[in-house]
Amino acid sequence: MKDVNISTATKNNWERLGMGDIETDAEIISRLSKRANKQYSVKNIIPIEYFLNPKNYIILEKILKYTQDYNVDIKTLIFNLALNYLSKCDLLVLSETFHWSANNFYLEKILQDFDIHIYDEYLLNMDFPADEVDFLGIVYQSLLLEGNKNKQGSYYTPRNIVKSLCKNLSKGSVFLDPCCGTGSFLLNGASEICRPENIFGCDIDEVACFIAKINLIVKFKTVEFNPNIYNIDFLSDNKVLNEKNFDVIATNPPWGAQISKKVQCLFPEIKSGESYSLFITKAIRLMKQSGTCCFVLPESILNIKTHSDIRKYILENSSISEIRLLGKVFSGVLSGVVLLKLEKSNREDVLISTFENSYNILQQNFKTNKHYNFAIYSQQDSALLAKIYSVKHLTLENSKWALGIVTGNNNKHITPSKDDTEVIYTGKDVLKYCLRPSQRYIHFNPENFQQCAPTKMYRAPEKLVYKFISKKLVFAYDNTGALVLNSANILIPNIETHSIKTVLAFLNSNVFQYIYNKKFSVLKVLKSNLVQMPFPLLSEEFRISIEALVDLYLSEQDNKYLNDIDLIIYKLFNLNVAEIEYLENEI
Repeated sequence: MKDVNISTATKNNWERLGMGDIETDAEIISRLSKRANKQYSVKNIIPIEYFLNPKNYIILEKILKYTQDYNVDIKTLIFNLALNYLSKCDLLVLSETFHWSANNFYLEKILQDFDIHIYDEYLLNMDFPADEVDFLGIVYQSLLLEGNKNKQGSYYTPRNIVKSLCKNLSKGSVFLDPCCGTGSFLLNGASEICRPENIFGCDIDEVACFIAKINLIVKFKTVEFNPNIYNIDFLSDNKVLNEKNFDVIATNPPWGAQISKKVQCLFPEIKSGESYSLFITKAIRLMKQSGTCCFVLPESILNIKTHSDIRKYILENSSISEIRLLGKVFSGVLSGVVLLKLEKSNREDVLISTFENSYNILQQNFKTNKHYNFAIYSQQDSALLAKIYSVKHLTLENSKWALGIVTGNNNKHITPSKDDTEVIYTGKDVLKYCLRPSQRYIHFNPENFQQCAPTKMYRAPEKLVYKFISKKLVFAYDNTGALVLNSANILIPNIETHSIKTVLAFLNSNVFQYIYNKKFSVLKVLKSNLVQMPFPLLSEEFRISIEALVDLYLSEQDNKYLNDIDLIIYKLFNLNVAEIEYLENEI
């Protein structure tokens, strides 16, 4: 098992759950793949969004099939396709016996340094699509296994995003992509920058760097130059780039990549060790005064507590000029994406671009937010949230929380049979205020599960169960001691002046959904966000009124009671008719 490692905890879990002995690397990889561990996935991802002409997908399919059928290694494949491409661009002469010569001294050295001496007649003579700017990059990315992409945090950026990042470059800009891949950002930058010597890129992937050099040579085919593409680790390099002054740094840095402890120690400000945070930090260090940095990042940078370190660093060492929501744009990636633009300036306002509109907010808002959250709401939202939070309130800080059961193997433990089992609920079974009937059953033996909260949390006389993977707050009341799987979590609130049913009412209310949308807006309902929600001090009169409406809704399921609950909560936060109308439109 020298090539594939699993943690002792994982190994013990597998053995404890009766999943058999683990003998070979192949068995480990197979098991990890079945358990949806993407680091060992063997699935190819075809970057459809990267094509200029979708019809070229047919050529790509032929190449992939040929590669598989004849077991062609990646370097040999890319080298032969590069010779084909360069020959068609008249940058290289290729003889019938596959000898080649290049008039460009630097191109010849690039090809020689790649050190491939295997020539493939099929690849050298096949149709190479002239209408693709980076077909070599498309081929290469399609050959990378999904697992390798996850380890490297590497997913190539759709062309429309790259184009928008590079559109404001000036002819004299000195431009860097610190994780350039096959050169997508560099090629778009080259469309604006006239001098190839002003374009810099680096990447830890040797093949990607080779492709990037070829792409730049073709882009500036009338100029003889040595591309400034370096096969180095941007994070640990302290020689090649440190003496440069960059006007613009633009990149899609790796997300969640494996970074060595040695490299992490170079960035003491970033406690999380998140790879993209390290790239942002290094880029800000290299950005010249009045320079610009542009990053394609997961939405989690905006408000997840773990990333408060990089948000703090950004606010203390640069100014944010724009945050643009892009949605889900990567093949094989479920995360939403944002475009973050930074400047070394004293800019006060931030342009927020959403799918619906654009507006400006004050950067100072981020500095005063808890965990420095980049909460992207308008001035109107800022005023309304300030009014809501001005009401004297309490929080869930002292409450009890628990995760649902992680069985380790649902197929083994979950059954549709009622015999000698009890019902168990998933996140899909959680509705507002109540749990819907479930057809799933389980033998509750905590010692057989991969992870299980203390039994008393599940068996509490009263508890709230909430949907974990959701952009909506969905909380149900349970007084049956029900079990839940890990797609649902448990909350036992402890708030003075509130009962469990009034907490339930607030968490399911329009006001709380509005707060959650504006301040957090993430795909997971996280404890760190819920503890920031404001619960107004309740008089006994209001507590009794809300509890009565909750009981009526639980027994009759009539939405008129929910409307009455919202009216009371609007009153407790002193909201007027116009504010209520705006709030309801926003959710």
